[in-house]
Amino acid sequence: MTKTAPPRAPEFDAALIAYLPNLRRQALYMAGLRGEELLQDALTDMLHLADRCRMSTFRTWAQIILRRSASNFIRASRQTKRAGICVPMAATIGVQPPQEGAATLAQVLSVLSTIPDGNVVLREAMGDTLTDMGRERGISREAMRQRRELARGRLNDKLGHMKVAA
Repeated sequence: MTKTAPPRAPEFDAALIAYLPNLRRQALYMAGLRGEELLQDALTDMLHLADRCRMSTFRTWAQIILRRSASNFIRASRQTKRAGICVPMAATIGVQPPQEGAATLAQVLSVLSTIPDGNVVLREAMGDTLTDMGRERGISREAMRQRRELARGRLNDKLGHMKVAA
């Protein structure tokens, strides 16, 4: 026999749905590309702890749960990074980009592959630090920052000359 959760108050569901856009915006701010994943974790916790919520303080309670989920999320991400587990970038994105966004992204990636040090911009976008990239090449963080800036400038120049799909 399976144990079922006690039914939630309809006011709780209504408040959660009404506050969802704010939670989504804050999760995206806290976790960037992985914001939707953080939001899903927080919603799971909120639904699990719904019986402990007082409706008079719903927003504060929701903020606390989201921040706690973010803390756990960041801790898990750091442990994964320290363990050296390689997660492909495609696996970290929870939602596929819209078709026109995918076309623009493909265009930017093709330009990045043709410019010198384009991989620096791409690796930084994937979360690698300038210090780590510089250590791999035997140069300082500042030298890597300068290379990144040059690569960004070249990217902007090439994209300015090309018509970007919109």
